[in-house]
Amino acid sequence: MILFVAISILPLINLMISVYNLFTAPRLAAGAPEDQDPLVSILIPARNEEDNIGDCLKLLMMQSYSNIEIFVLDDNSNDSTFESAMKAAEEDKRINIIKGKELPDNWLGKTWACKQLSENASGEYLLFIDADVRLMENAVGSTLTAMDKYNTDMLSVFPKQITKTFGEKLIVPVLYWFFISFLPVRKVYTSKRDRYSAANGQFMLWKRDAYFNSGGHESVRDKIVEDLELGKFLKTKGYKTIILIGYKLVECRMYKGFKEAIAGFNKNAYAASELPGWQHISYITILTLSYLLPLILVFQKSIYLYLIAVILIQRVIVSLIGNQNILMNVILYPAHMIMFFYIGMKSYISFRRGELYWKERKV
Repeated sequence: MILFVAISILPLINLMISVYNLFTAPRLAAGAPEDQDPLVSILIPARNEEDNIGDCLKLLMMQSYSNIEIFVLDDNSNDSTFESAMKAAEEDKRINIIKGKELPDNWLGKTWACKQLSENASGEYLLFIDADVRLMENAVGSTLTAMDKYNTDMLSVFPKQITKTFGEKLIVPVLYWFFISFLPVRKVYTSKRDRYSAANGQFMLWKRDAYFNSGGHESVRDKIVEDLELGKFLKTKGYKTIILIGYKLVECRMYKGFKEAIAGFNKNAYAASELPGWQHISYITILTLSYLLPLILVFQKSIYLYLIAVILIQRVIVSLIGNQNILMNVILYPAHMIMFFYIGMKSYISFRRGELYWKERKV
C-alpha cells in the first residue's frame, strides 16, 4: 500500500492540473480587432528552413488582417532558405528578406536572429514566429483582439502540434503532455509568481514598447530555452503575460521524423528543467516509474487498475485540450514515458559533454 500511495502522487497531481486546464486554460478564439490600423511586424528567424519558409509565407500573405510587414532573417543557412524566401517575396511587397550577420560571442543563434529582426521592425506590435508555424487566415487579427482583451504586454500561443510520422508521434506529444500536466495555464496570466511563467517561442506577440523597454531577446541572449526564460524574466519585471491554447488558428510541425525530434528535444530538455544534475535525474526517474510501474504491478494487485485509470483519463483530457488523437495517445503512453526518460538522460549527458547541436551549429 505504501508503494501504491507513493507512485500515485504525481499522476494524481497531473490529473488535477489537467482537469483545471480543461475548464480554465485560455483559448485563442477567432475574432477581428476593432482597430485595423496598428502595423504588425511579423518576424521569422530561419536557419536551414528551405522546406518550411515557402508555406509559412504563403499563409501569411493570406491573413485577413492585412496591415502587416514581414521580415525573414536567413540565419547563415547552408541550404536554399534564402532563395525560397526571395521567391515568395516577389509575390508580396510586404515581405522583406534579410541576410543575418555572423553570430557574436555570448549569443545563441535564435536570440541573435530575433534581435536583428527587431531592429528592422517598424510595427506597433512585434510577432515572432518560427518558420514551421502555420497561421490560419484569422490568426493575426485574432491575437490582436486577444491582446486587447487581456491587456497584456506579451502574448504567446501554444499551437496544435502536427505529427505525421510514427517517430514524431512517439516524441512530440510528450511536450504537450508535460505542458498541460504540470502548468496551470491560466495562472500565467492571473498570478504574479514567477513559478507560473511560460512562453512559447513558436509564437510570441509583443507590444513594441514592452519588447524594447524590457530588453527583449537581448535579455536572454545566451539562454538555450529562451522562450521560457523570457516568460520568467518578464514576470519578475512586472510585465503582464499570457499563453493561449491556439490549436484552431495556429499549427506547427516541429520536427520531421524521429531523428530530428530527438535532436530538438535533446537540445532543450535539460536546460528547461532548471534542476541540478542529480535532481534532474531523480525527478525524471521518479516520474517515469510513477507512470510505468502500475502496468507491471497490476498483475500482482488489482488496486493498480485505479491508478492506470487515472493515467488514462489524464491522457484523454490532454488530448482533448490539444485536439490530439486520443486513441493514439492512450495506446502510446508507455512509449511516451520511455522516450521522456531517454531524452531527459540524453540531454543531461549531452549538456555535460558540451555536445548540444541544432541546425548544424553548436549550442
